[in-house]
Amino acid sequence: MNKNLIDVIFNLKSNCCSREEKIREELNISPAEFKGLISIEPGVIVPCKVLSRKMGLSVSRGSRVIEKLMKSGFLDEVKTGGDRRVTNITLSKKGITAHKKINKSLQECEHKILKNLSKTELETLISSLIKVNEVLG
Repeated sequence: MNKNLIDVIFNLKSNCCSREEKIREELNISPAEFKGLISIEPGVIVPCKVLSRKMGLSVSRGSRVIEKLMKSGFLDEVKTGGDRRVTNITLSKKGITAHKKINKSLQECEHKILKNLSKTELETLISSLIKVNEVLG
């Protein structure tokens, strides 16, 4: 094996990104909107501020992404009896369908990996990836 580590990392990233890009194209959403859809579970109601944080975005940038997801029909606003300044949101029926589609694709990818690794190989891979992520993070 003559590939260096960074080549393997970039190849892995490319494979993951192409899978994500295919789904995003099918759903006609941006990378930030993709992150928004996978950051909220079906049936869960969350304030915009919390979803923005889960997406790793500032509240102002998160609000713009959330607004676009609402306009596209992926999110619904939920009225609560609490503070009217807080906007609560949940996945709409369209959003739940998109969320399921994304999760199915991710699970298929994971299954493809799992079926080709022994338990020991998987444990080693996970611990190695965690360590690489910690070093780079």
